[in-house]
Amino acid sequence: MRGWSPLFQAGWIAAGLLGGSAVLLLAARHRRGSWRLAAGGIGMALLTVAGLGLRDPLASMTQYTFALMVVGQVVPPFLLLATTAAPGTAAPVRLAPWWRDPGVAAALFGGLAVATGLPSILDRSLANALFSAPLGLLDLLAGLLFWAQLMPGSRVIRHDPLAGAYALLGSLPMTVVAVVWMTAPRVLYAPYLDVLCRWDLTPLEDQHWAGFVMLVAGLPLQVVGAWLLVAAQGSPSSGASRNVMPGKMQPPSPPRRSGEG
Repeated sequence: MRGWSPLFQAGWIAAGLLGGSAVLLLAARHRRGSWRLAAGGIGMALLTVAGLGLRDPLASMTQYTFALMVVGQVVPPFLLLATTAAPGTAAPVRLAPWWRDPGVAAALFGGLAVATGLPSILDRSLANALFSAPLGLLDLLAGLLFWAQLMPGSRVIRHDPLAGAYALLGSLPMTVVAVVWMTAPRVLYAPYLDVLCRWDLTPLEDQHWAGFVMLVAGLPLQVVGAWLLVAAQGSPSSGASRNVMPGKMQPPSPPRRSGEG
């Protein structure tokens, strides 16, 4: 691949790692209103920037992929940290069971990554229907459902190591698609065959860089997953399993009356 220097590539990777670190920092300060406001501001700013990149899908495969990845992979954790209540401070939001099911979230998240990244596995009519749908909204929905299993205040998976393994396994389909894009010897998407990329790249080079962007966009999820799996092993989640704020003692149990129990 040519066009972007190694220093530029390192900058992209550093941005992905910093994004994951920012999610961890904001999650650790989740109870504070100012930090939740900061998370919401970051999420809305990223969503606005991504929306600008979705306006012209054929301008560049790299640009369009970047916009989709920001919407589906980066924006959801910040929006969830801003909108979900801190554990123990409010009643949980009542949702239909399937909205909070980890299996449904993983199937939609991984399935959408594979279906949009490798459309040749689908029937032509299904592929056409998928790409005529608002992919940005679908990616945002899938990202919200999946990241909800990792964020405090919305998690169903109670133990941190299990949630970390869930995150790392869920990131695999997108990683596989990214590697396929980066190593494919031909252009996989016919509409981009005759597109002159705005960065003076050939269509194949544009696709290779789109795969690199997809790979980097998955780093925040992998950083959070690795943290939950390794750094917090054996600890219970900060979700519904904790009923007391840190640093506060539980009130003593009332004495039993004679004849009870």
